[in-house]
Amino acid sequence: MSEAAIDPSYKHQPDAQNLDHIPGEYGMPVLGKTFQILSDLSALVHDHYTRFGEVSRVNIGGQRGLFVMGAENLKEVYLDPDRNFSTEMGYAERLGRFYKGGLLLRDFDEHKMQRRIFQTAFKNQAMKGYVDVMNPLFEKYINEINPVDFHFFPFIKKALLRAVAKVFIDIDDMGDEAEKLNNAFLDLNDALTAIIREDIPLPWLKYHKGKIAQKYLHSYVRKLIAQKRAGNGSDMLSFMCKEQTEEGNLFTEEDIVQHVSFLLFGAHDTTTSALTHIMYRLAVHPDWQDRVRKESQALGKKFLAYEDLEKMISMNLVFDEVLRLHPSVQLMTRRTVRECEIGGYRVPANTMIYIPPTYNHKMEKYWTHPEKFDPERFHDSRAEHKKHPFQYLPFGGGPHKCIGMHFARMQAMLFMHQMVLKYQFRAPENYFPKMVYVPLPKPADDLPLILKRI
Repeated sequence: MSEAAIDPSYKHQPDAQNLDHIPGEYGMPVLGKTFQILSDLSALVHDHYTRFGEVSRVNIGGQRGLFVMGAENLKEVYLDPDRNFSTEMGYAERLGRFYKGGLLLRDFDEHKMQRRIFQTAFKNQAMKGYVDVMNPLFEKYINEINPVDFHFFPFIKKALLRAVAKVFIDIDDMGDEAEKLNNAFLDLNDALTAIIREDIPLPWLKYHKGKIAQKYLHSYVRKLIAQKRAGNGSDMLSFMCKEQTEEGNLFTEEDIVQHVSFLLFGAHDTTTSALTHIMYRLAVHPDWQDRVRKESQALGKKFLAYEDLEKMISMNLVFDEVLRLHPSVQLMTRRTVRECEIGGYRVPANTMIYIPPTYNHKMEKYWTHPEKFDPERFHDSRAEHKKHPFQYLPFGGGPHKCIGMHFARMQAMLFMHQMVLKYQFRAPENYFPKMVYVPLPKPADDLPLILKRI
């Protein structure tokens, strides 16, 4: 089916409401099951599956739609051979208010074309350059740690934003602009969870502060574009400013601004969540912490090189297992373009689709003792993640699979290599943290750690 065959009016249609023929329940009036999502998404997903099956109706944040689980169902949604599912409309109500035009929020042929803007930025040669930039930055940030009353989450969130800003747009990580950028992203993150979603000019409203932050971010990136096009930089923005379409044209300023804004948001937030959970799991599983440390010590280098990444077997296993148990994106979304069928049910056009990776990541059909932290399950000798191509989805799947997934793994491994060489760390006694899921997954107490310098 060609792009021309798709009626573009789907972008202007309201969400479908006539889902009563599908089992499930909406929850409270208006807000639906929003509070259950905020308190324990996994429990809500398990409850819906137990009572209603892999496809069930639900209301999240005032949007009625369907939970869709199960590897075969997700294969149909992610591969989308008939172009039934829109990512732009799936994310329009939340991310789309601040990151409309980012790569994730583009559909079909437009998405395929826009993906070209990243082709040089994520090639091996560019990635090697990012390693050279990030290694000394991580050394600097780790040396700045004050182990007294240390909480990992705020430390790594700020550190990663500084590192990503340097790699993506070559901004001085200690300058005033870095601080403004950090505050802008904090305001944007808060705005994504705002209950009032109209830009009312009151300074204490999260949504209004987010809109101000959005204008600042767009203005800052836009003023760099001419400079990057004329220069010879090796940051991501420089690559993107010189990339061309198939017709040989440069991408527009507006395209670049939207992509860079979303990339900065996605790259530092998702890796912040991943590294926080890696540190949590290694803090409560000292056997695996020791194993990762011995692997790094055996390498005999204070910095990892790009070529070393695949040698770090234990660290790679831990990374994969942490994203199985704690996917950085807890709920992926789509919206149907036309009527279709999912899991044997007729699904109307314009129906919101909510995909919780945590369900597939804990199916006993595929995983041995799925609630257990067991990185060995990803070793080639067991390869539990290869029983079905859509059972493990930390980075999504199909045409919209995360373009930065290798960068995220690389960034996490560069940091962890230095961290385990410099510190032993453990959690407080009997540490069983409450987890929060919005605006990004993490322990509610920001992961307090007890550090010992090596």
